[in-house]
Amino acid sequence: MKKNPAIFCSRNGFTLVEMMVALFIFSMLSVAGVIMLRSAVDSDAVTAENLGQMAEMQRFVSLMEADLSQALSRTYRDDGGDQMPAFSSEQGEGEAAFLKFTRGGQSNINGEARSNLERVEYRLSDGNLERWRYRMTDGGSTDQPAVLISRVGSLELRFRDKRGQWSDGWRTERLVDLPRAVEIRFEREGRSYRHLFLVGTGYL
Repeated sequence: MKKNPAIFCSRNGFTLVEMMVALFIFSMLSVAGVIMLRSAVDSDAVTAENLGQMAEMQRFVSLMEADLSQALSRTYRDDGGDQMPAFSSEQGEGEAAFLKFTRGGQSNINGEARSNLERVEYRLSDGNLERWRYRMTDGGSTDQPAVLISRVGSLELRFRDKRGQWSDGWRTERLVDLPRAVEIRFEREGRSYRHLFLVGTGYL
């Protein structure tokens, strides 16, 4: 009797269970990768926003420090020709200037025919802390304001006089009087900020 030759067959590929397990593992790895990528993107966005806010705050502090340190006991005349105090503060509703004064040390890169004095104002308008500069020391028009900080809430000031007394408003005995220091406090996105600036130290 003749025997049939043995047939050897090899099986290639995966079973259905093995395929499902592989797909499950692949899907888990994909989800984990997407979560990690999303977390990295969100972290970069938060870091960029925080760095932007820090740069914004540093620019404000540096500019106000430079302005106030070079404030001068110089009165000016408004558009009507009336003599105004060298330093004043209007605190209230609307777009009143909470700081108004004249500073020296203004650079003149273009060599224009003007003095090195500059009259500046600081205002809080719609949550934006702005710096305004006048083209002329007396009267004159202003340039477009520079926004230093955005999303600013309540703002409070205190002034230290020559006797060392602090007050919430600046009241002068003479038109040329300057405060010794200015304290500024404000809220921004749930955080409180406090900055102290010396006045006129650049000319002492």
